[in-house]
Amino acid sequence: MEIKIDGRLLVSTLCSRFKEEFGGTLRVYQGNKRLTGAEKVADIATATGSYECRGSKTVGGFEKDLLDNFGLKVQVASADDWVLALDQMTLAKLPDIPKQATKADMESLKAKYAK
Repeated sequence: MEIKIDGRLLVSTLCSRFKEEFGGTLRVYQGNKRLTGAEKVADIATATGSYECRGSKTVGGFEKDLLDNFGLKVQVASADDWVLALDQMTLAKLPDIPKQATKADMESLKAKYAK
């Protein structure tokens, strides 16, 4: 997935592209406020440009890259937006998070990815 941060990209478009590509929910924040989606990404980013992201990228690495490269504060969550993904998970594994995952579900996934 290539993310192009420019003057036209809306938060809602970025989030829907992320969901189509990786099957997870992308939460975008301005400060502590989660954005609704109508905002332009370029208005909240500190830089514009392109970023290439593959399914092998870890959630933690992806979140850090967007913050470091564009000043975008994001979090990756499950497809149903119920729980945050584990930092050590790859983006390709986001569909493995069960719907309405419990703390126990996430702990079992954590053990699986710690190996």
